[in-house]
Amino acid sequence: MGEVRRRLRLARERARHRRVRARRRWRDMSLRTAFVWYVLIAAVLATIVCALTINLLDEYRLGIYFKYREMSEQVLIPDGGSYDVYVNTNAERVYIVYNSDHQIVERGAVNYGERSVEVGLGDDGRYSLFITPEYSSTDRFWDRVCSVLQAASLPICYLGALIICAVLFWRWRLRDPIVALDRASARIAESDLDFKLVSRRHDELGRLTDSFETMRASLDANSREMWAQMEERRRLNAAFAHDLRTPLTVLKGHADMLAESIPSGGVTPEEAAFEIGVMRSHISRLENYVDAMGRLQRLEDTEIHREWLDAKKFASSLGDSAAIICSGKQVDTVTNGLGAEIHIDPETVMQVCDNILSNATRYAKTRVTLSLWCEETVLAVSVADDGPGFSPEALSKAANPFYKGRESGANHLGLGLNICDILCRRHDGSLEITNSGMGARVTARFGM
Repeated sequence: MGEVRRRLRLARERARHRRVRARRRWRDMSLRTAFVWYVLIAAVLATIVCALTINLLDEYRLGIYFKYREMSEQVLIPDGGSYDVYVNTNAERVYIVYNSDHQIVERGAVNYGERSVEVGLGDDGRYSLFITPEYSSTDRFWDRVCSVLQAASLPICYLGALIICAVLFWRWRLRDPIVALDRASARIAESDLDFKLVSRRHDELGRLTDSFETMRASLDANSREMWAQMEERRRLNAAFAHDLRTPLTVLKGHADMLAESIPSGGVTPEEAAFEIGVMRSHISRLENYVDAMGRLQRLEDTEIHREWLDAKKFASSLGDSAAIICSGKQVDTVTNGLGAEIHIDPETVMQVCDNILSNATRYAKTRVTLSLWCEETVLAVSVADDGPGFSPEALSKAANPFYKGRESGANHLGLGLNICDILCRRHDGSLEITNSGMGARVTARFGM
């Protein structure tokens, strides 16, 4: 019993899978094939309906005919005999029946328009003349209507089937994707990209919907990236304007003091030289800010050129650079979880790592740890030090342009981690700033 039940269950599962596959084939067939099937099915149904209609109308007409046939008078035609029917001058139908010797055996006349005379087989299988009453006006009307409908049923059925086929094909195959694409194009024209297109079929319109969704997603990603860049530029300009205010204020103050003191002789040449030196230092600071702004603008347009590299060799090269940058500190390189090959832009990754290592070596006491590993399609590089770590404010602002902590020197522009953040995002990655418990940790991720 158990084996029989198992086989029945398997048979039901196979039947269900066949039905599912059949529905999928019907759903995903091309529009051309689907339209041919719709037309064929419509033609078959139209033929069936047309045949049924003609048969029903013919039965109705035959019913009228036999109703009057039952009321008819029958005149038997002898074997070998003949008959003659004509209309005389009195508007009467005259009928004459002859025997085999051409002698008249029956003669009669009926009013034209009241009765008709026709020959046919009787119930006994012998030829007879049937004198039948003419159709009433009502029966004549319906007989003619049925006759006209029989003649018109063929074009009516096929034309109706064609119209129904077109309506159903539009409603079941075309309407939903076309309406969805029309609405999507209207929303895209209004710069509204916060939606998603889902295709229910894999025919031509389904593939067009998928292509439209790919285009929408690309536009949405580009739009978000553009807004992110604009926001980044806005923050950068705000930070730049804020940091320019101090040296400009100092320059203005020293320039005003010199303008007032030199004409009156209230300042000695040594004091004037000192003031000029201070002004030069602030001018140099302004020049550094301008150069930094230029570098940041160029970084936003950096092109990423990936290439396949041996992961172990790249990690070894990065470790050598770390030893040079962090001279005087113990440098440990960890490569657990690193794949055999990596697909990255080596110059960009090296630039980010050099900036992070330079930042770490300023605050590390004795040790810097460089770690590399792979996360599916991402290369992660982490630099940890045993310094004081980031302050709560620095954890949220360290990657902002021109951010400088309290311990930063006067010549520090506060752009190192911001440059790393920009390059990581250009490389489809991210920059993460945390405290490791023993000090600071900066993790850069690069999309492969």
